[in-house]
Amino acid sequence: MNHPTAERTLGVPQPPTPRASGLTAGLGGRPPVDIGAHQLAVTLTWVGRGFSVVPCSRTDKGALVAGFGKDATAEELAKFTDQEQVRAWWSGRFRRAHVGLLTGRCADGRGLVVVDLDMPKPDTTPPVGRWQGCYGGTDVLELLAREAGADWPETYTVMTPGGGLHLYFQQPADGPLIGCATGEGPTPPHIGPMVDVRGVGGYVIAAGSYSTAQGRVYERASAPEVRPQPLPGWLLELLRPSAPPAAPPRPPAPVCLYAPGGRPASRAERYAAAALDGAADDIAQAVEGERNRRLFAAARKLGELHEIAPEVLSEAAVRAQLLSAALAVGLRERASLASIESGWTKGIANPTMPRALLGGAA
Repeated sequence: MNHPTAERTLGVPQPPTPRASGLTAGLGGRPPVDIGAHQLAVTLTWVGRGFSVVPCSRTDKGALVAGFGKDATAEELAKFTDQEQVRAWWSGRFRRAHVGLLTGRCADGRGLVVVDLDMPKPDTTPPVGRWQGCYGGTDVLELLAREAGADWPETYTVMTPGGGLHLYFQQPADGPLIGCATGEGPTPPHIGPMVDVRGVGGYVIAAGSYSTAQGRVYERASAPEVRPQPLPGWLLELLRPSAPPAAPPRPPAPVCLYAPGGRPASRAERYAAAALDGAADDIAQAVEGERNRRLFAAARKLGELHEIAPEVLSEAAVRAQLLSAALAVGLRERASLASIESGWTKGIANPTMPRALLGGAA
């Protein structure tokens, strides 16, 4: 299937937007009779599918509620999937707001990557050099696919009111998650002019949301049976940062021979000390997009082990060790403390006895 790019006549794009091409002629329609009721129905549809939503401005599409950034905790994200909360938003002060669809972790636990192919703004200078002849984001992506010797990616596709396209993909099943980028830039996931990428910490306006400013809805342009597909290999290579250089090996952790107070450490206390040191290592080695999740998981694991060595794995000791590791990799202090507290609380409520200690504590 050919993608709905602009046709060209003597080097001039005709027509100027993919919306005007013959492939999308069936899209369009009259505005909803009750815009507020329409937006609420769209919201509840997406939440019912397991996705997170955020009310957005009808004019500049900016998010009207905060708390979903790349370092957001599970507790901060919970309100964006809570049906009562979102119903209250779109029934009250945000009644006619755009429906933003969060592209972080979603129903499948991994979430979405949306490649947003824009049309040029008025008075935009045409691109030159490598991108010369590209009149919109669709042309840029087509050029990148051609350079990779690949076909246009077939996936769940949404047409924007302005004539751009949103291509929905699954976050990669392994390795680091994809974040957000706008336009061209020196590092992934920037891939070219007039191409935005929305992943962890981002959002796009959902299919079905009505644009009052442009008099159109965001419309699904792909076939009804098409769902978001895995990222094709060539596109994943462009979006994913190169592996960072290997960190120099850490010196081996000293063996915990003595417990707090100077008495000889038990087997359980030696195990706990090694777990505490290993948790800090795990956070230090996490890639961007995974660090907050690793921090929460480490706090939960250490909370589960607390009972085997409460002096070694005290709440204060765990908090200090994990916060130091989190700040060292660039996480925010407030968000890190919230993740540590949440993970610790869950772990304390579900203590475990490691198999290595079942034979005794000596």
